[in-house]
Parts: sequence; structure tokens; C-alpha cells
Amino acid sequence: MFEFPENDNEWKEVRIVGVTETSKGWIIETHDGYSFHVPSDSPVVPTERVIARFYGKGIGSLVRGLFINGQKVFYLTPEEYKIYFEKGMYGETAQEWLKRWDSGQSVWSIEMGGFGPGYEQAIQITTAELIRIILDAGYDYKKWANPDDPTDWNRDREKIRDAAFENEIIKPLGLSGAQYGAALFLAAKLCIRGPVEVLTNPKMKNRRIQVSKNFP
Repeated sequence: MFEFPENDNEWKEVRIVGVTETSKGWIIETHDGYSFHVPSDSPVVPTERVIARFYGKGIGSLVRGLFINGQKVFYLTPEEYKIYFEKGMYGETAQEWLKRWDSGQSVWSIEMGGFGPGYEQAIQITTAELIRIILDAGYDYKKWANPDDPTDWNRDREKIRDAAFENEIIKPLGLSGAQYGAALFLAAKLCIRGPVEVLTNPKMKNRRIQVSKNFP
């Protein structure tokens, strides 16, 4: 007999009253009038008249766990779900952040300028291009986080600056030294720490913004 997760009381049980198969799985309808998509890789095939248990905070919140007829379809603890949610929102790595930027999606970032949207956009564009330079060159950027030995950072940032001056996207922006410095700081942090750690830092809460290469 399957045992449900212990010490997790954020759940609700409902009866399945309808099942519609689709190319991507099944749409189940519950007796309380809601519907939910069950993915095709579910180890459980949903059927009518059985009980579905949903884990989460309820109406308006995303479902972090589903059991059908006592069998697990998927499940995340609240702590695991928080990590999953933050990675999905901010991007797990600088590579993922840059991929979203390149595709034209809105990405979360940190306001670095404070002098208007055009000034800020130049910083964000430069941040994306500096991340590209860093990743393409294969810098061992984890070493930059060592406050006791800035040798690697001092050497590499000079090379990055030289590459930035030749970058066909950065050159037309006419950056000030302050703008370039802000962009380099943010790009390095996103590479070293990752978007989740940078963007969930409580000190950055009031500076989080959404930006896109498709401005405005």
C-alpha cells in the first residue's frame, strides 16, 4: 500500500468525473468543477470515479504534487517546489538566462542605473553581451569569487574589456564608464552565483526588473 508524504498537509482530495485523452496526456475533470492536465509520461492512467489528491496551496496556486488512486504522478516538497519555481522563473544558470534573452523573452534582472529606461536598457544589453563574451571565452569565472586572491579577476576583466570594445552590439551604445562597470558587475555575478541566487537576494528585492532585448 502506497504511503502519502508525511508532514505535508497542503492537499485536497477530489473525485475524477471525466477523462479526455489528448496527444500530450489526459485532461481530468473533478467533481468540484475543475480540470487539470496529466502529462503523457504519467505512470498512472487516470480513470473516472477514482480519487485524485492535489498538493499545493489551493485555488490560484500551482500544483506541486498529484496522486491518482493512491499512486504518485509527481510530487515536490514545499522546499523542492520553491527551488523548482525559482529556477523556472529566473533561469538556473547564466547560460539559461542568456538563452532566454536571445530568444526575445522577458528576463528578470537587477536595476543598475536609475537614470531612466534608455540608460538602463544600455546596461542590460551590455550585461547580456558580457555574459556571452565570458561564456564563449571559457573563463573559469568561479575563481573570481575568491576575495583573498583577485589575480584571476584582475587579469580576466582586462581581456573582457578588450573584447567588449570590439563587440558590434556594445560599441554603438556609447557607454559611460559607470554603465560599463555596472554591466560587468552584474554579468560577473550572474555567471558566478547564478540568476537564482542573485535575483532572490533580499537586498535586491526592490531592484528586480523585467527586461528584454526587444525594447521597449
